[in-house]
Amino acid sequence: MRKLLSLVVVATLGASLVACGSGKDEFGAGGIKVTSDFGQKPTVTHREGDPEKQLVTEVLKEGDGPEVKKGELLTANYLGQIWRDGKVFDNSYDRGAPSSFPIGVGSVIGGWDEGLVGKKIGSRVLLSVPADKGYKETGNEQAGIKGDDTLIFVVDLVGEAGNDTPLDANPVTPSTPTKISVTGALNAEPKVTVAAGTKPPAKPGKPIVFALGKGKPIEKGSQLIGRYVVYDYTGKKQASTWDAQPATQQSPAQPAAPTDQLQVGPGPTGQTGALDGLAGIPVGSRVLVELPASKDQAGKTVNAFAVIDILNAFPAPKQTGQ
Repeated sequence: MRKLLSLVVVATLGASLVACGSGKDEFGAGGIKVTSDFGQKPTVTHREGDPEKQLVTEVLKEGDGPEVKKGELLTANYLGQIWRDGKVFDNSYDRGAPSSFPIGVGSVIGGWDEGLVGKKIGSRVLLSVPADKGYKETGNEQAGIKGDDTLIFVVDLVGEAGNDTPLDANPVTPSTPTKISVTGALNAEPKVTVAAGTKPPAKPGKPIVFALGKGKPIEKGSQLIGRYVVYDYTGKKQASTWDAQPATQQSPAQPAAPTDQLQVGPGPTGQTGALDGLAGIPVGSRVLVELPASKDQAGKTVNAFAVIDILNAFPAPKQTGQ
């Protein structure tokens, strides 16, 4: 349910860098020029010769939103280009949706952690990232990045979310009677109590709203930014985005942070999911969702539910090749 971006994934999450100039010198910071406005796919060119050896950061357009803080989940559109040959190795604009990643905690390349923390939401930022703050001597063969390549990124900062981001919502009487109590501040992990003897439903029902958000209704085919806790019906906590996760053989360590891996269907191929019932509920809401039964590692059936704080919603990205 929860999946945070790794360094390799963010390698394919390139972003392109650009700067504006006028007069005799048409290139901006780092010898880079960027065309198009915030939210539009940029075109990047640069001066001839070698790139700067140090990290170059320039705010091409400053936003008026909050500053990005270390440890938050940053949502952004981006384009990434290699200085050496001008190859655009990845961009989110063609997918029709921004991407999200923890910032400032080593989950992305160093140039992004250094260059984006402290910038305001709504800003377009240009980064020229030398190899030592990018993919280092190993490069990224799949993306065509060599070990000594400088990378240019243009990044549009769309949103940020932390575990202490308050929901813009009003507590309400649960929309459906339930033996599960959900209380606590709307900027912290909810306190969940399950009444003794509570049995799981025969099949998941409709989501139960505990705090009604003031944002736009969630549309079908959305990708949500959210936080969650998962409990079984004995009242035992199974998972939480407020808890950091240690590294495993399958995935790197994951910091405590919101996630973007919450999909409201239908999916790209028409598939359905446990969160499809969230369509129509306003962004900003705190909602209980009953989950389908699953098996644990020992093969034992687990019945559980999730309490989800819905922080934002975006169109789900298009599949590669669409």
